[in-house]
Amino acid sequence: MRTSLQSFLLAVSACFIVACSSSSDLRAEEYIIPLPVEVIKGEGTFAFENGMSLYVNDTGLFPARTLLQNNLGMTFDESKEESSAHIVLCMNEDAADKQGKYHLVIKDGRLRIDASDYSGIVSGISTICQLLPADNKRGYSIPNVEIIDYPHYQWRGMHLDVSRHFYSKEEVMRLLDLMFLYKFNKFHWHLTDDQGWRIEIKRYPLLTEKGAWRKFNDQDRQCMQLEQSMDNPDYAIPVNKMSVIEGDTIYGGFYTQEEIKEVVKYASERGIDVIPEIDMPGHFLAAIQQYPDIACDGLIGWGQTFSSPLCVGKDATLEFCKNIWREIFQLFPYEYVHLGGDEVDKTNWNKCKDCQRRMKAENLSTPEDLQAWFVREMEAFFLQNGKRLVGWDEVVEDGLSNKSVISWWRSWCTDAVYKATAAGMKAIICPNSHLYFDYEQKSDFLKKIYEMDVVPAGLSDAQKSLVWGVQCNVWTEWIPTMQRMEYMVFPRMMAVSEIAWCEKARLNDYKAFEQRVMHQIKRLDELNVNYHIPDLTGFYDRNVFVDKGLFKIDCILPQVEIRYTTDGIQPSRQSALYTGPITVTENTEFKFRAFRPNGTSDKLYTATFMKEKIRPAIKVVENLEPGLKVALYDFSGTKCADIDSSKLVKQYVSEHISYPEGKTGNLALIYDGYVEIPKEGVYTFSLLSDDGSILKLDGQVLIENDGLHSPAERSAQVALAAGIHKLDLSYFDYYGGVLKLYLIDEKGEKIECPSEWFKHK
Repeated sequence: MRTSLQSFLLAVSACFIVACSSSSDLRAEEYIIPLPVEVIKGEGTFAFENGMSLYVNDTGLFPARTLLQNNLGMTFDESKEESSAHIVLCMNEDAADKQGKYHLVIKDGRLRIDASDYSGIVSGISTICQLLPADNKRGYSIPNVEIIDYPHYQWRGMHLDVSRHFYSKEEVMRLLDLMFLYKFNKFHWHLTDDQGWRIEIKRYPLLTEKGAWRKFNDQDRQCMQLEQSMDNPDYAIPVNKMSVIEGDTIYGGFYTQEEIKEVVKYASERGIDVIPEIDMPGHFLAAIQQYPDIACDGLIGWGQTFSSPLCVGKDATLEFCKNIWREIFQLFPYEYVHLGGDEVDKTNWNKCKDCQRRMKAENLSTPEDLQAWFVREMEAFFLQNGKRLVGWDEVVEDGLSNKSVISWWRSWCTDAVYKATAAGMKAIICPNSHLYFDYEQKSDFLKKIYEMDVVPAGLSDAQKSLVWGVQCNVWTEWIPTMQRMEYMVFPRMMAVSEIAWCEKARLNDYKAFEQRVMHQIKRLDELNVNYHIPDLTGFYDRNVFVDKGLFKIDCILPQVEIRYTTDGIQPSRQSALYTGPITVTENTEFKFRAFRPNGTSDKLYTATFMKEKIRPAIKVVENLEPGLKVALYDFSGTKCADIDSSKLVKQYVSEHISYPEGKTGNLALIYDGYVEIPKEGVYTFSLLSDDGSILKLDGQVLIENDGLHSPAERSAQVALAAGIHKLDLSYFDYYGGVLKLYLIDEKGEKIECPSEWFKHK
């Protein structure tokens, strides 16, 4: 970590956004994220000083009192009298008509927060933290103001996977501090998966003695390769999470039960409930490898896509699961716990005599019925122990009661929320298309989140009331460090904060929100948060010119430096400083990156400039018909070159380049045809895909976006004569489900390639 926890807390007290010249009339209360419901400006300021008196009317507010003092780096005297105290934190049931509501009043040398519950008091303190000045030179003064504020949704969640890569107790606490700052109130802690078991279970010690550690796997090796190829230390596997056992380097870690209690307490003080996830019956290999009897006999390993699941036909397996949960229940006081329930490879259950016996005894027809039976058994066990089940949206098919909750993640399963809420279940909205923060932060991601419809279309008013809230999910296959995690989370976490706190009618000014985000990034600089610098623009991956070109970079953050090279060497802080557009007259490759004020760098960019002649159209092809020929393959590979050697499923003609409706995962497409260019010029194409794709024009690769990856967009220019040009596009999907080919016009706007351009014979 860059800073100790104590220095982090002190840094929060140095958080304030200094207005740029274009918005110098803005005051501190106008920078707050999420946007408060009502702000009434006052005159003058309130100055914090050591020794001020602080009054709380309930012993339950003692943690909030400490939270405020720690964030200010000050100590206040305890006051017995509300009327004479400088600072008042007051909790009473009559103070608010909405859950989580707070009323902050700063005037006449006094500061007061009233709320009906602890969460409201904490939200008020979070707001105070965003009003504090930037440095000690100006003193700890905040503007006199009155704020009436409350959340629209009661579930404002952040999910962190600590199995694929492990995060220490201190790192988790740092994340909780950042969640508190932006009024998140639910921490979904993904504690177990195939790649590592991260929580001590005293009854089954091998889960952490062995299951918390592994030799480097493919994900680790890919991170190491990215560290080298991208010159990015954020991908480095942390040495302090490695051990050497009998000459082998192993990676991992886990939390003791005492550490779990510390984190839960720390979160609670910040108004955050912790939801543990022990994923089952799939994603359980880290446990199965240590206790193989809980799997189907002789059937342990990996299927085509997912790991072998628990053997739910054995009573001993069910008791194993319940024993784990009994210990979990004692550590996590919040009513809700997460069972997982997603991505289960049920092949083994068809071969297993115990599972078949269970199916017969319970009158179950299919493996899907068997999974549903298991999930219902666990739901009943949870309820018997005063807990409620949350599961990934696959469990909506399992016949659960309305006491359970789904986490809707599969954006392509658009009816999951409808089915759940129609059955009276609550739903948490976290679709991978918008809220999976392991996905690359594209230039439009912030706006995409801000403008998303949290409530799916087609719900009745009663169903809408069961949409419990919003959650962003961080999966860590390729996020091995706290620095990388912060990079993937910020600033888009602020957009989630905004849509979770504000009702849709108030989300009507993206430009104003973006301005607040840009100011908040200065706050992140003070906190040493390794945020993603909003994408540099003004160029493409491949830029073409006929006479001369212009290398131009646009960046909306004025405080960053951009350094570049043209000799193939990766840019450093000592490389040439970009100060304005550069005229290009010969083939040139620019490598460049932005540097934050603390000297750390963002991702590496490469922009190639090619001097080209206009590429001629091919000879007239007779009998062309509309659309492109498409070949659909059954494919589970990892690169486009292998597609045509796999099984052909069907062939058809399509007027568009897009993901086929009604299909999911393990498929590939090859588009074959022509594109008719209306007039001579330089054209800019952009290819978005999850997973790999390659675009060829006239037999030459124009865009290569190959390999396994989350949604990634690549762009390129080409000089084309009017007329017919050959087009070939290859694509494969490993449960990504994204494919789009765009044309970028002269204004920089993306449009889908006109269908009338596409031809085939």
